[in-house]
Amino acid sequence: MSVKRLGLPTACALGLVLMIGVVQAGAQGSTQVLKFASPPSISTAVGFNENSNSPPPVGASIVITIHLKNAVAQFGKPSGATVGRVLLQCTILALNSQFGDGICSGIAHVPNGFITFGGNGGFSNARVNYYAITGGVGPYANDRGQIKVVNSANGGSSATLTLSS
Repeated sequence: MSVKRLGLPTACALGLVLMIGVVQAGAQGSTQVLKFASPPSISTAVGFNENSNSPPPVGASIVITIHLKNAVAQFGKPSGATVGRVLLQCTILALNSQFGDGICSGIAHVPNGFITFGGNGGFSNARVNYYAITGGVGPYANDRGQIKVVNSANGGSSATLTLSS
């Protein structure tokens, strides 16, 4: 399993999820949606050589950095404006004959706080990946929800965050 094979789907999934779902939480019981787009991500291998064709060992990880751009006007900025970044760490917990499996945890920094999330979307070749929103800081402190990331063939992605407080 190469890092490129793992990193691209993970980055795309994360970027999409963050683009779509990062939303400022409103009144209690409300649901908000944020939409983002991201260019191809930057991946860094930890504990293995990402240029090797041999699979990474259990316990190795990939750190992915994604720039968040507004897919629609939000945070007082127009569509296309860079409004934040995502950091995602995916740790390999098991290897199988086709692909590894593990857990990814991340943080999405946006202008008014940050959102934490997790899932295993980076360990599949699916075009669409999902992550669970686990909380955050600022208006996102009590939020839960999901991120849906749609991966593009060029390595970019779009994300929709659906937040409930």
